[in-house]
Amino acid sequence: MAGKVVCFGELLLRLTAPGRELLLQTPRLDVTVGGAEANVAVGLASLGHATSVVSRVPPNSLGEAAVGYLRRHGVDTSQVSTGEGRMGLYFLSPGAGLRASEIVYDREGSSFARVRSGDFDWDAILAGADLLHISGITPALGPES
Repeated sequence: MAGKVVCFGELLLRLTAPGRELLLQTPRLDVTVGGAEANVAVGLASLGHATSVVSRVPPNSLGEAAVGYLRRHGVDTSQVSTGEGRMGLYFLSPGAGLRASEIVYDREGSSFARVRSGDFDWDAILAGADLLHISGITPALGPES
C-alpha cells in the first residue's frame, strides 16, 4: 500500500438539479461536497490509503459541513483552515438524452481563492507524505494560491 497522499485544493459544494431536470426547472437542489482534490482524497481513503486535504473554508456551517464530510470518510482535515470569504460552489445540470451535462462554477471571492503562498507550512504538511495531488485549476484560483 502506498504511503500518505496530500491533496491541495478547494473544497466545493455541488448543487445539482434532481433527476434529469435543468437547474431552474426545479424549486430544490441536491447538495454534495466536491472538488477534485476532495474526491481524490475520499476515493483513496476508501481504498485504505492515508490521505490529507490542505484547503481553506469559511468559518461557518457550510465550511464545517464540508470538513465533516471529509472526516466521515477517513480523510485527515487537520490542515484545512478557516478564513475570510465564502464557500466555493458549482452547479450541475445532469445530461439527459442528447443534452450534455452542464456545470457552472461560482468560486470568486471564496476562502480558498484568498489563500496566500505563506499561509501553509509546507515543510510540516509534506513531512511523511509520498504524493502531493494538485489539479490544474488550483494555481489559477487566486493571485497567490
